[in-house]
This record gives sequence, structure tokens and C-alpha cells, in this order.
Amino acid sequence: AALCSIFLFAYFARSRRQERVHLLKLLEHDALHDSLTNLPNRQLFSDRLAHAIKRSSRDRSFRFAVCFLDVDRFKNLNDSYGHRMGDELLLQIARRFEKALRPTDSVARIGGDEFTFLLDGVSGLNEAIIISERILAALRPPFNTEVGELFMNASVGICLSHSTYRRAEDMMRDAEIALYRAKGHGKGRVDVFNKDMHHQAKLLMQMENDLRHALEKNQLELHYQPLVDIQENRIYGFEALLRWQHPELGFISPDVFIPIAEDTGLIGEIGQWVVQQACLTVRDWNRDFMPQDEFCLSVNLSAKQLLQPDLVSSILDTLTLTRFEPRLLHCELTETAVIQYREQGIRVIDQLKAHGIGLSVDDFGKGYSSLTYLQQYNFDTLKIDKDFVQGMSADGKGLQLVKVMMTLAQDFDLNVIAEGVEDEDQLNRLRAMGCRIIQGYYYSRPRAVKDIRELLSQGLHLDCDALRLNSLHPAPRAVASS
Repeated sequence: AALCSIFLFAYFARSRRQERVHLLKLLEHDALHDSLTNLPNRQLFSDRLAHAIKRSSRDRSFRFAVCFLDVDRFKNLNDSYGHRMGDELLLQIARRFEKALRPTDSVARIGGDEFTFLLDGVSGLNEAIIISERILAALRPPFNTEVGELFMNASVGICLSHSTYRRAEDMMRDAEIALYRAKGHGKGRVDVFNKDMHHQAKLLMQMENDLRHALEKNQLELHYQPLVDIQENRIYGFEALLRWQHPELGFISPDVFIPIAEDTGLIGEIGQWVVQQACLTVRDWNRDFMPQDEFCLSVNLSAKQLLQPDLVSSILDTLTLTRFEPRLLHCELTETAVIQYREQGIRVIDQLKAHGIGLSVDDFGKGYSSLTYLQQYNFDTLKIDKDFVQGMSADGKGLQLVKVMMTLAQDFDLNVIAEGVEDEDQLNRLRAMGCRIIQGYYYSRPRAVKDIRELLSQGLHLDCDALRLNSLHPAPRAVASS
């Protein structure tokens, strides 16, 4: 009996040890793998990448590559069908990636819809690109889901091994930089990291950090470009245009810093500042120079501003605060913005219109130019893009396109503003088509507040021929004597 007890004790002790070993292995596995797809996670991938870097430092003939992949528009799918459907797709995507790789390669899910690949022992950049394209090709067949077939695409950034790399996170960072470059050039493509990208990424990071303080440091300012009524030969209103004069980098184009403001969430604060400053400025000009027939004011709303739940209330509060008439304010939205955020666009436009605020569709002809959305959105004004205006010639397609847009505007009972008018020939053609309001360098470039106030004090807003002469030959500024 004693011997039997000893055997039983030894058996149960061994069972408990085996159970503990098994549990430890499970814990170790869970700590290093993604719980949804069972792929390696960031930590395990970083360990494998660090091992590859060490190997390449010992053996210069050994080359490898890191690929960073992001599934295009995956967030939209999650929002449309729910996270359960998103998880189902991620599982299918993970299995396809595993099948697309060579036995020596590995794939990891590092979060959300982001995957990283370690391509071990590649001959060079061409082979890394070929494998990356094979990975993208694995996504092209439709995915079968409970809601039917879904089609997916992705973008890939590649970082090839180099003797200068010492840390795994540096290679992953550079592969991610290349990924953002790929997405910025149209998505569904492969891009390769180079040193210029690193410099550009650092520059963008500096601009992002500095933009957070640009308002409080008075680096942002508004310039105003006149909208000219060519029938009455006077200034009809002004478009407020945001400018950033960086103390080190100089002038930064809105095309560069507005997307940064959108990505960082600063666009709400900046947009509110723009509306407030512009309303205060044009209100004062109306009081001092046009008390009877006031100037209107155009401000641009970015696509991301449409997502702000308090956008309309913020604009209305600003109008109340600045005592600016709603009927004089025109908000400009691009075609792309209203199509990208269709439901929000309709809601915002209808609410602003209900309070007497005008709405313009900007850059018309550059985006979708759909009759359907002209019917759906309650616009007042159609702005013809400068590329079409400047492309007009006696026998060119540009002239015909502008004529079509003018006809569309007339059929939909919309006002028209032609942008980018730079010479007399363009002006005469637009006048012959019945276009009344124009904007462009022919009459005036965008100007700072003090410059606009100066031309208003000279009465040039009532004589645009004189305004044009002033633009061609600006009066010399007085120089203070010492």
C-alpha cells in the first residue's frame, strides 16, 4: 500500500508538472501571438527582426527586407458592417498572407489592419518587390462573407536591409514611412523607403509639432482675394485664404499644412479661428466702406470639418459673436469632400442653408461633376476651377467645358464664380457666356488685411479697372524716416 501511495504521488506530481509546463507554454504563446489570427505579434516580430539584423552584421552577403502593409479603407468596412465582419475578414486575410509567403518568410499582425512581413534571405530589392506584389495579389480574389463578396486592397512599404540599421524599430519605422508614401500616391501599390523619405517624414513631424502652436504664436494669417462683379465693375466680396509663415521653413502652402491639421484634429480649432477672424475683418470693411451694399465673405470648409458634430453651432455662435450677417457668409466645399462624406455633407449643408448661409461647390469639374449630387446638395453657387478657365482657347476643349458648366449652373439655378482669371481674353470669353463674378490675378492677387484696407480707402472697390491698374503697378509704400 505504501509503495502504491508513492507511485500515485509521483504520478500526480508529474501530471501537475506537465500541466504547469503546458500552461507556461500557452502563456508564452499568447504573449507572442495575436489573439485573433494566431499570427506573431509586434514583440515576436521585433525579436525575429533583431535576429536578422544581427545575422546581417556578421554576414554581409545575407540580405532581408521588412514590409509594412495596411489594408486600404478597412475602417470604412468596419463602420459599415461591424467589427465581427471585420474580424472575419482579418482571419481570411491572415491565411492568404501565410500561403503567399516563402517558407523562410514570416508575417505578423501588429494591430488593427496593419501587418508586417520579414522577407528572409532575399537577393535584393527586385525580389522584395516581387514578393510584395505577390502579397497584394493574394488580396485580389473576392472574400466570401455573410453579406456577400467583398473586394479588398492594400498598400505596402518596403525597407531593405542595410549595414546602418542596428535596431528593429528603425527598420519598421522606415518601412512604415514608405507605406504612407504608397498610400499617398493612390493606394493599392508598393513603395520603397529611401533617405529622402526619412527627411520628408522628419520635416512633416516638425510641421505637425509647430502647427500646434502656430495660432498662439500668431504665425497664421488670412489673406483676401476680391470677387469681382464684372457687370457693375466693383468688388462683390472676398474669399478668405489661410497662410502660414513658418519662422524657419518660410511660407508653407495650405496644400501641405491643411492635411496635417486634418490628421491631427487641429482643423476644428483652426477652422473656427478662420471664420471668426474673417467675419470680424469683413464686418469692419462693410461698416467703413460699404454700409449699404455690403461685401460677402467666402470661407473654405475642409472635408474633415464635416465630421465635427458641433460645426454648424460653432459657425452660428461665431456669427452671433462677430455680429456678421448670415446672408453675407458663403461656405465653400469641394466636390471630393461632399462625396467622401455624403450624409454629413447633406446634413451640414441643409442646416447652414436653414440659417441663411450660402453654400458653394468649389473646384467644380475637378472631381465627380455628377448631376446626381448637384440635385442632392442644396448649393447656391458653382465655382469653375481655374484649370478649365485657363484652358480656354478659341478651338480648345476647355472653352466647351466651361460653356457646359455655365449651362448646368443655369439649369440648376446656381450662381457662377470663375476662378483663376488671369488675362483679358479669359475675361472677355467669360463675359460673353454671361458669367458675372470672377476671381483671379487679372484684378488682384490675394492680399493681406492692411493692403485690402488701403485699396478700399482709395475707393478701388468701386472701380475695378483702377483696381487692376493698382495690381499691375502697386503704389510704393512709404518708408519711415530715421
